Amino acid sequence: MGQPDTATGRDTAAGTLPPVSAQAWRVSETTPNASAATRAGETLRWSELTYRDQTFVFNRELVVRVTQEDGGWSFESDDPELFGFGHTRSEAELVFCLDLALCWDEIACEADEKLSRGAMELKRALLALVSRPQIK
Repeated sequence: MGQPDTATGRDTAAGTLPPVSAQAWRVSETTPNASAATRAGETLRWSELTYRDQTFVFNRELVVRVTQEDGGWSFESDDPELFGFGHTRSEAELVFCLDLALCWDEIACEADEKLSRGAMELKRALLALVSRPQIK
């Protein structure tokens, strides 16, 4: 059997989960075929992220918005643009961490001449964010 998928975002204290900022919110949105959908969220600030055996240490905090809506959870950042969705919070976090790891491997580590303009922008954002990736 393969290695189980594991992913975590962490603050600067080793072994702790990411802190939740004071920016927790709840919004009611009207949808076309329903009276209102409840949406809740929070903002996380991570100094590192681990996916499987690879840890990405950041030069600055990565700001991640966590949103729960009917049907699932999402993790999203703007700089760089990363996204993860899942039916559970842990599944969404795992997909978000996978997104960063894949973007790192497929874009940040790729030769510039092989990348589109959009991919080059993402590569610059990733290289500015990640201080050093560490493989365990």
